Amino acid sequence: MPDTQPDARRDPDDELQRLVAQLRAATDASSDAADDAIPMLTEVVDLPRYDAAELPHALTDVDWGQLALRVQENVLERLLGRSETLIDDEMQAGLDAVLARATASLAAELRLTLGQLVRDLVARAVTDELTRVHDEIAGARSNAHE
Repeated sequence: MPDTQPDARRDPDDELQRLVAQLRAATDASSDAADDAIPMLTEVVDLPRYDAAELPHALTDVDWGQLALRVQENVLERLLGRSETLIDDEMQAGLDAVLARATASLAAELRLTLGQLVRDLVARAVTDELTRVHDEIAGARSNAHE
């Protein structure tokens, strides 16, 4: 529901509480999305179905090394499917920080360069004007002496 109160009559405390609530909602939504991308140890992992012929008849017939390797491969495959999202989020956060620093550095350098340029232009304009006034005064004196 949009707030239709004019800004002059809006209570600052109400406005602050509304902004805090929006910030909390945004934070909760982003943390929930990030939590969903991380697999939990309690999740049931769907393993590919085994043919009845592949299954051992007794626990003593199980090749534990082979089973461990197969489970490891299945878990890694599942994690790799989710890793793109996790890596993209990490990369985005890193890029945001790098871009923020680069932008701040560029803005500071531009401020210095433009400040120096403006000082140079003003100095040149003042010098030109002083030269023009000096020449007018010198011309008026030479005309008065003639």
